[in-house]
Amino acid sequence: MTVIDWFKTLWPVAVVLAAFGVRMEVGQALNKQRLRSIEKDVEREKEDRKADIASVHARVSRHENDIGKALSEIRQDIKTLLSRQ
Repeated sequence: MTVIDWFKTLWPVAVVLAAFGVRMEVGQALNKQRLRSIEKDVEREKEDRKADIASVHARVSRHENDIGKALSEIRQDIKTLLSRQ
């Protein structure tokens, strides 16, 4: 068999292998793109959570201050009532 006969016989196999190789490369590129997208989403979620946590801490701190003020007023009222007796 000559080289041309081998080429005529084996060119479909070469085309299938080339198509498989291209398919693999495209799949890897798409996976990398998806992973980058997921990583960006995770980072965005972390930043959103940080802001949410900061707002919760601010609210809790404000409530603690309000409760502290109310308790000090109650203590003052109790002292006033006890001093009258």
